[in-house]
Amino acid sequence: MTIKEISEVLGITQTATKRRLQKNGIKPVKMIGQTGVYDPSAVEAIRTVPPPGRPKKPNPETPEK
Repeated sequence: MTIKEISEVLGITQTATKRRLQKNGIKPVKMIGQTGVYDPSAVEAIRTVPPPGRPKKPNPETPEK
């Protein structure tokens, strides 16, 4: 699958797709000219990405009196 095809499946931009692939260290299986061809399993690997930034702290439980 190309970056364009992956972005259409996920409903995100091609730039976001490229960034997610790079962030997860996923490399193309083969190159056809300037276009990389990725394994279809790459779609599931980048489908969900945690939000940027620091995770929120859990709410402390209020002590009972």
